[in-house]
Amino acid sequence: NAYNKLFSLWGVRYVASRTDPCSQAMRAGLECLVQRGSLAQLRLFNRPAILNVSDTEGRPHQLVLTGLDDEHARVDLGGAQREIGIGDLSRNWFGDYVLLWKPAAGAAKPLSFGMRTPSVRWLRRSLQRVNGLAVDDEPSDRYDSSLVSLVQDFQRRVRLDVDGIAGIQTQIALDAALAEPNTPFLRRGPEKGG
Repeated sequence: NAYNKLFSLWGVRYVASRTDPCSQAMRAGLECLVQRGSLAQLRLFNRPAILNVSDTEGRPHQLVLTGLDDEHARVDLGGAQREIGIGDLSRNWFGDYVLLWKPAAGAAKPLSFGMRTPSVRWLRRSLQRVNGLAVDDEPSDRYDSSLVSLVQDFQRRVRLDVDGIAGIQTQIALDAALAEPNTPFLRRGPEKGG
């Protein structure tokens, strides 16, 4: 089962039951992102993901994307590890995926101008770290205009919609840029492929 593999990459046991996988992920402190996207988006988020693919006969399958570089993808299909070319993957995958991520600041919710929460404090510290700035000892928990500018700069750099709102995609991309230990990645560091 693809969910068994994806959960195991996070060190979490998946139990096939009536409870949907995303609810199980939430109980383990993880969040699901279920959407349609591109390989470029998955590279940005840098997290293993379940891809819904179709074989040459049109039958649906779920595979787990465990590694990705510019030319190849590492996948797990039914417990078998394979490396396939990006072109082969693109012919059979139309963009639907599920990935897990761990919000650093509690529950995942969009953060925007005017909010005051501990999550805003995490956002400010994280953006200071990825920009190589001095990290404030006591960062403000208020989403002010200076934080909007930091968010917009980050969004521009990683090619997300530049709106100054730290939505789920911005938070996942920021979390990937922080490269925290004990987090499964599609690749480690910009110099490595796959």
